[in-house]
Amino acid sequence: MPDKIRTQFIKYGDVVEKDSPFYKQLAHLIANNDELLLQLKPYWQTTHFFSLYFASVLKALYIHDHKLREYYLNFNDKPKKLTEEKFDVFIDFQNTYFDEIIMDVQSQFLKKNIVERASVFIPIFNEVIQSHVEDDFNFIELGALAGLLLNYDWYGYTFNKSVELGQVKDLNIKVKLNDYHDEIKEMMHPTFKVGITNKKYDLLEDEDYFWLISLFYPEEIKRRKHFIKAREIFLKHPVNILEGNELELLEMVLSQLDNDKPTIIYHIHTTKSWSDDKKIALMDIIQNYANQREIYHIHHQIFGTDIICDTFENGQLVRKKYANFNLNEMTIEWMKDKPVVL
Repeated sequence: MPDKIRTQFIKYGDVVEKDSPFYKQLAHLIANNDELLLQLKPYWQTTHFFSLYFASVLKALYIHDHKLREYYLNFNDKPKKLTEEKFDVFIDFQNTYFDEIIMDVQSQFLKKNIVERASVFIPIFNEVIQSHVEDDFNFIELGALAGLLLNYDWYGYTFNKSVELGQVKDLNIKVKLNDYHDEIKEMMHPTFKVGITNKKYDLLEDEDYFWLISLFYPEEIKRRKHFIKAREIFLKHPVNILEGNELELLEMVLSQLDNDKPTIIYHIHTTKSWSDDKKIALMDIIQNYANQREIYHIHHQIFGTDIICDTFENGQLVRKKYANFNLNEMTIEWMKDKPVVL
């Protein structure tokens, strides 16, 4: 009996219930089907299997028209309820495209491209650029994956229901900004921007696009709509994404940039799984080039959840805290001048 994988499907459903009642329902239906569990058991090798499996099924559903679409919010405003009696529809779909689904389970990554993250750039860049940068600046994102955050300057934002910036008719990201007392000025476009990642997803390719959109829970309607609009903007304003060893590529890019222009280096989750040695190597590269030009290193995952800006003055690290961003509540707490605690 496949009791262990059954238990894990039930646990997965319970964990995601708040974000996706549909996935909880689906996970419990799968847990009650011994034949399906035995079919999937050989491919269950990590805890990520369950998220990968649900995303892989959804990606296949984007590609292949099937009656199963009637049960997903991705394709219907009022989807049908998937019950034990209707579960054969799911079984038919996953059996028809099983090889394709498992191939994605074994080869894909789970990092979401959440466009709303770009909103935190606005007050931070407003502070950095208006205070230190006159006109031209470069923007480098580590862990860019598909590059959607790099196009922050082509999106629209509404802060505190009153302050509008950018192209709000195309894509309007609404966010609450607490304790920020300066004027938020119009965004400047970087002179040069590039993404660096060890795994690139090309939004010009439907396979990659369908995978990235399938990482959202079916109930994440607003994030999915923003993602779709951001992809449309990306097609109009494509960004160069370099794939390979992040540290080698960063050093290559920095070596080719004009020393007269300040450079902002940003990353969020990409360093979370890095070894301490790799994190130290990143800081060494940044410090080395900071001796030649202005560099603003904006990050949070190296040292915690607060968003930090590192600069170097006379070879000495200067670290300032800027913000804390609650993505689920879309709230930015402005924390400039508060002490940095590591």
